Amino acid sequence: LPIFIASLFSILAYRNVRRIVRRQIPIVRRRLDRQLTAMVLIRVITFVILTSPYAIQRMYTYIAKIDPSNLFPYAINILVGGIISSFFNLNYAVTFFK
Repeated sequence: LPIFIASLFSILAYRNVRRIVRRQIPIVRRRLDRQLTAMVLIRVITFVILTSPYAIQRMYTYIAKIDPSNLFPYAINILVGGIISSFFNLNYAVTFFK
């Protein structure tokens, strides 16, 4: 659901940029609107890239039902989950430092 909402607002921001080009407004205002829209688009793209692998890995873990008694696949699943969770948490770190 968050990825869908972020994608929706990204599309709306892109449409806003296309509409800004056609309007007769001062150049400074147009430049500021473009910068703001570009920031929103970059943020949404970053959000989708860093969040999608986590959602996919969680679905895989739920569907695959890896047996803990078989240690090698279980360990690989834990390792991949940890790496992907780090990327997921990086999403919030990127937001904090902007």
